[in-house]
Amino acid sequence: MKFLSLILKSARRSKRRTALTALSVAVAVFLFSSLRAVLDGFNAGAAGSSSTRIITIRSTSLIFAMPSSHTNVIRGVDGVQDLSWANWFGGIYKDPQNFFAQFAVDAESYLRMYPEVLLSPDEKQAFLDDRTGAIVGDGLARTYGFKVGDRIVLQVGIPIYGSQDFTFTVRGIYKAGGTAVDNQSMLFHWKYADERAIEKGQIGWFVLQINDPERAAAIAADIDQKFTNTPYETKTNTEQQFMASFASMFGNLNLLLGSIAFAVVVTTLFVAANTMAMSVRERTTEIAVMRTLGFPSQVIFFFIAGEGLLISVLGGLIGAGLAMLIVNGERLGVTGGFVPAFGVSTTNALIGVGISAGIGVVAGLVPATLAARLKIVDALRRVA
Repeated sequence: MKFLSLILKSARRSKRRTALTALSVAVAVFLFSSLRAVLDGFNAGAAGSSSTRIITIRSTSLIFAMPSSHTNVIRGVDGVQDLSWANWFGGIYKDPQNFFAQFAVDAESYLRMYPEVLLSPDEKQAFLDDRTGAIVGDGLARTYGFKVGDRIVLQVGIPIYGSQDFTFTVRGIYKAGGTAVDNQSMLFHWKYADERAIEKGQIGWFVLQINDPERAAAIAADIDQKFTNTPYETKTNTEQQFMASFASMFGNLNLLLGSIAFAVVVTTLFVAANTMAMSVRERTTEIAVMRTLGFPSQVIFFFIAGEGLLISVLGGLIGAGLAMLIVNGERLGVTGGFVPAFGVSTTNALIGVGISAGIGVVAGLVPATLAARLKIVDALRRVA
């Protein structure tokens, strides 16, 4: 305990420098934990996908639609048990900044295909019976205060749906029963959007239930072969591949986020090492006196190294704590649709604190070694 008290007093010698060093470590851990949270969110969305669902989109891009006549052809493919479809709506709620995902879906089949959308039986039936009804995720309901029975008016965001506002009635608030479904979206009837669309019968993507996950690649190939050399060629993948491909639209997230985290950690390491080196230079006299009083070199080493470790771990705890409090996709309103929910897990926070401890150990290693090897005569001569 006496050495801990001595370390604390040394750390308080230059409060501004100590605070800035701890802050730099806190920023590094905060960024690391935040970046890992985003990456884990995308990975969780792909990992939670069903092995019996495959997705069919236009071969050119997800933003291009397909004719509803595709349904008859796809239903006839061997291995396809069930089928549903959806469109991205892109409506505006009051203000363009109030972004959340809205999907026009074939309600009955979509809810059948996605049992992860958890609704009470009464809410489900009320939604199915109301042509202008909608269901919203519980996260979205918390964000905007939506309640069952509320009316939601959306301005048209995509010109193909005309220019007249769409009015919906909230018939249910669903919970997400898995990472393949988010709780920040709004679902409504595809027929309601289609009847007012400029071009009728357009579908954004198909969701297919297959009977054998082992045949997913073969079934996907059969579907795509049906539309080869047509104006509406398709691309079919497993749900997991579809989620992963959407994440890849942002680039190589593993490389990008990993590079940023690595650069921040290395920069912070240099800052902390410079701080410890300055601290040792300022205490040359103290180190000489301690050696004169009989303190062994091992104690000097752990005294200096302990100070670096203490400052870094303190910064790491601050950074990890702030990341857990602040970084939450639902709270920040940036999740929904194909952007999965994310947040800083306890594991990532602990890893961040571990990284801060590593920074402290490495940053203090060289100054502590030099201080431990410093001879009394050399130290006093340097001071003189």
